[in-house]
Amino acid sequence: MSKSLVTYLDDHLSGAQIAIQVLQSMRDDHDDPRFRAFAAKLLPEIESDVGTLRLIAKEVGAGQSVIKQVGGRLLEKLARLKLGNTGSTDLRTFESLELLLLGIHGKQCLWKALDTTSASDARLCGYDFKQQCSRAEQQYAEVQTLRIDLAQTVLSPIG
Repeated sequence: MSKSLVTYLDDHLSGAQIAIQVLQSMRDDHDDPRFRAFAAKLLPEIESDVGTLRLIAKEVGAGQSVIKQVGGRLLEKLARLKLGNTGSTDLRTFESLELLLLGIHGKQCLWKALDTTSASDARLCGYDFKQQCSRAEQQYAEVQTLRIDLAQTVLSPIG
């Protein structure tokens, strides 16, 4: 078992929890129905991706360590302090979307790395990493479109 692979998967599982928390908060607490609907649509996709990642982690003998689970929760709490509850369409929402973009980009990198590694690791052969990567690219485009639209309001000298 590759210790590096286990660590890599655990790190991505921890980061994914932050994305889930941000989306849950946006879906449940945002004032703007557009952002609630967006989060409600994206959240199940992200949760599905996390489910796939958990299956892979189990297959290779990984599973979030207690330390990383606690660290992930602390990071999520820090993100909430910085980003707030994303209850209004402002800089906090803009930064929440940017945080999601970073996470989705990281997920794209994960799927590409696992696709490459699957050629030499039979435990990874049963997964369609190219499809996962394509899905992440679509998620990235959707979040980016919303973020850029919001940038016109939030970052404008008039706003």
